[in-house]
Amino acid sequence: MFLKGRKENPGSVPLPGEEKRRFFRVECVLRTEFRLRDHGSWVPAEVLDLSVAGMKVRFDPFFRGKTLSPERFEWADSIFRFPLNGSFFQIEGCFLRVYLREAGRFTAGVEFSDPSPEEQFRLVELYGMFRRRSAGIL
Repeated sequence: MFLKGRKENPGSVPLPGEEKRRFFRVECVLRTEFRLRDHGSWVPAEVLDLSVAGMKVRFDPFFRGKTLSPERFEWADSIFRFPLNGSFFQIEGCFLRVYLREAGRFTAGVEFSDPSPEEQFRLVELYGMFRRRSAGIL
């Protein structure tokens, strides 16, 4: 089931190419925006995968006339906001690191900062909206 915690054998070793995670990640394409703690501007980003613990995002690192280095995002506290039901859902998170640099785009991992059960539910709701939209049900 999507985003449901899974129990793991503490002695289990992941197979090559398999990740050992506490929550399942799902691929999606969602819009979000983020704001670094020390920057006032909201930056658009694309969510590439999502779980109740974090996400992978892709974004343009060009801020106020200059490009920020990948190191600027490592362990950077941020606020993320998602359009949801005519308003915004916000959640705090921390960039882990930029692990892919393409022309004008960074791809980075984000860990949510201790999301509450309500925030986890809203993340599941976001994914449900993506699934309905991609199936043409909306």
